[in-house]
Amino acid sequence: MKTKFKLTGLDCEACVKLSAKAIGRLAGVSEVAIDRASGQAVVTADRSISLAEINQSLTGTDYQAVAA
Repeated sequence: MKTKFKLTGLDCEACVKLSAKAIGRLAGVSEVAIDRASGQAVVTADRSISLAEINQSLTGTDYQAVAA
């Protein structure tokens, strides 16, 4: 299943890597693709991933997932 959303707060490539790593730790996630320029992100997982779960994984960062 793919979940599409937008990430806010991405200022550099390090931000992209940090947020992708945090989201990638969620159970069932197999791939995280993030475009820094647009903030668009796609998470591929073996189950449905909610924005709440994504934001929970980003706790302590300056990034936030919002509906695309």
